[in-house]
Amino acid sequence: MRRCDLSVDPRASLALRRRRGRPVPPDELAASLEMTSAELAAVTAALSAAGFVVELHPMLGLRLVEPPAALRAEEIAWNLRTGRVGRRVRCVGTTASTNDLAWDAAARGRGEADGLTVFAEYQSGGRGRRGSRWLAPPHTSLLCSVVLWVAPSATRSAALTRGAAVAAAEAIEEQCGLSVGIKWPNDIIVEDRKVGGILVEARPGARGASPVVLGIGLNCRQRPEAFPPDIRESVASLAMCGAEVDRTLLARSLLERLDRTCAGEGGSERAEEIRREAARRCCTLGRRLTLLEGDATYCGEVVALDADYALVLRLVDGGLRRFSAMTAHVVGGGRPTGPEKST
Repeated sequence: MRRCDLSVDPRASLALRRRRGRPVPPDELAASLEMTSAELAAVTAALSAAGFVVELHPMLGLRLVEPPAALRAEEIAWNLRTGRVGRRVRCVGTTASTNDLAWDAAARGRGEADGLTVFAEYQSGGRGRRGSRWLAPPHTSLLCSVVLWVAPSATRSAALTRGAAVAAAEAIEEQCGLSVGIKWPNDIIVEDRKVGGILVEARPGARGASPVVLGIGLNCRQRPEAFPPDIRESVASLAMCGAEVDRTLLARSLLERLDRTCAGEGGSERAEEIRREAARRCCTLGRRLTLLEGDATYCGEVVALDADYALVLRLVDGGLRRFSAMTAHVVGGGRPTGPEKST
């Protein structure tokens, strides 16, 4: 059982969330939750006191009109179908970076931190690949960081980036009904616009299994004016793409899928499934790109993703060259472009 604050009974709140605004007769809801009518009435009153707007229609029943704006740890953590990811869940209002909070927890040791997930409503100093930033108004994004202890490997950051991208794409598809792609290496794409990104941080020097922090940011409810004018055409929120987004349900789906793609269970067969799924979703394949690696730029057509999540480019002279997700950077072509993940 995961540790969480049960001031709000997550069984009832999640059941109402999953109805997505559709009413349910009270006796039917009470039976499904194995509660008496009196217990359900008390739980409903507690939800209302906590900021859930719940309507009782005399003929149709109970309906969740509007949940509170902020994420609640007890709802995200309740009965998650995971082994490691989300073993502990923490939600904060404002922080400089969820990755920083995750590293602070990792410093206290594996027993306390492995699988910890930190969510924030707003980040004042979120960071992304190559020092970029991406700020969003409070309560409009899903901003989280996961701590995982993993075995040392030259390609572990690339593998985790790939796994997290697949997990995010699948969670959005499940909860929002949108078709989701991946722009190599770390952007989540809907309708050829960026809706999210991944940032994996590892600190060198440790021997054996050591912590990494997996940061994920997803644009959920922003309106177009929330984005700077210079990138407005290339980024979007899930709501802008037509989705009705419940951030709590999306967070739960994301953690369950991260547990399957990044927690190291399932061995080589699971890893091969993730590789195939990443390649299937990769909207960079077949596009002409310009990449920067070190001080050199390379132009060509993307022909493959290899087993280590490196991009294989057919250069203008006809030769093939492999580019690591950890050392190469797309600087032209292969839209969409925009800021990197900020966590």
